[in-house]
Amino acid sequence: MPLQNFHLAAIFVEPAGLTLRRFPLRRELQDFLAEEWQEQFDEFQEGVRPIAFDPGYTPEDDVVFKIDDFQAPEWLTPRTSLNAAELDSIVGHENDFRHLVCVLAFARTARREEVVLFQNFVSSHLIKPGKFFFQANGTYITNNQPGLTLDRKLTAMYFPGSRRLLFKNFRATNTFLPLSDYFSDASGEEIRQILAHRIFAPESIASVDALATNPPQWFRKRFAMLRASGVLDGYSAEQIRAKSSGYDVEVRIDRHKIVFPADRTAAKKLLQFLNEEIFRGAITEKLYETNSKREAGE
Repeated sequence: MPLQNFHLAAIFVEPAGLTLRRFPLRRELQDFLAEEWQEQFDEFQEGVRPIAFDPGYTPEDDVVFKIDDFQAPEWLTPRTSLNAAELDSIVGHENDFRHLVCVLAFARTARREEVVLFQNFVSSHLIKPGKFFFQANGTYITNNQPGLTLDRKLTAMYFPGSRRLLFKNFRATNTFLPLSDYFSDASGEEIRQILAHRIFAPESIASVDALATNPPQWFRKRFAMLRASGVLDGYSAEQIRAKSSGYDVEVRIDRHKIVFPADRTAAKKLLQFLNEEIFRGAITEKLYETNSKREAGE
């Protein structure tokens, strides 16, 4: 039995924070997607074992993380499959697709339980005009508006009734749901270990000592998140610097290592960038923190 009351929406990162917009769907497409996402819903849970979220653990294929008392963000809390149709339409905002971070569905399960299903959205899912073709009346044409493709698997699911969140990958889920509050802060010794990673070259030993001695909670949390994200092991210093263009962050490299700055403001900005917590506003071009209304660096 397919998901009931199925409504498709998307999460956009905007200067005012994260915003939801719905996809108006024809009935036949809505029914088709309800069946497709029902299969993904079943596959996500089939043969897996939920365990309490542990940022230091990389789950195997048969494990998913769970948070049993997840505090949903304000933009999500009032929304269910019963009122999702009241969301503002995505039509007319297609040029904002570059700020889209997640596609989600509001629905009811066969047990009549409300559920929110999430698919991570990355740049490869964006289809630009002239880059795709479809056949119409015997010839191939393209659209003059951008389009998108959907993923084939879920990133996370949330059950509002029980406030239970299930997800497989911290880094992907943290781009649209705030998970930092569920991290244990990194200790001073753990901060030293992270800064001793092969990808880092601290600007000075004194700066490491100063940061690791009674560090502010903000830094404790971000170092813990960075350690759990896998970024340091998954990318080279050169790859990270190449991705920093346009983010108003200086990624200095010395002998294939990222120089971790002694200046606290520069260090904070680098950690925000490495944890993918900043984005650039489309109009003002100011940098903002994701899951927040603050300008980055405030």
